[in-house]
Amino acid sequence: MQNEGLLTALESLAEQLQIPVTYATLETEELPGRGGLCVIHGERRIIIERTLTTREKARLLAIGLAQFDLEDVFLLPAVREAIERAKSAQPGLLRE
Repeated sequence: MQNEGLLTALESLAEQLQIPVTYATLETEELPGRGGLCVIHGERRIIIERTLTTREKARLLAIGLAQFDLEDVFLLPAVREAIERAKSAQPGLLRE
């Protein structure tokens, strides 16, 4: 699956899980972040730096979604693979 297709599929999964995804300008000298899962006013959301490549956006979105229990959710094989890669790359992720 191409990067654009993977990103779209991951965004659809986030929508299905009712996790808003926002693309914003995040990186400053004081805050060199690229994005990830956060909680704002009790709502879980994923915020990603808008200037990143499509591939990097998909990777960060997969890392954020990897923190949820997706065992009973149908996932396209490429989406499941991206999330599994994210889990193995981030061994300290908490599971819900």
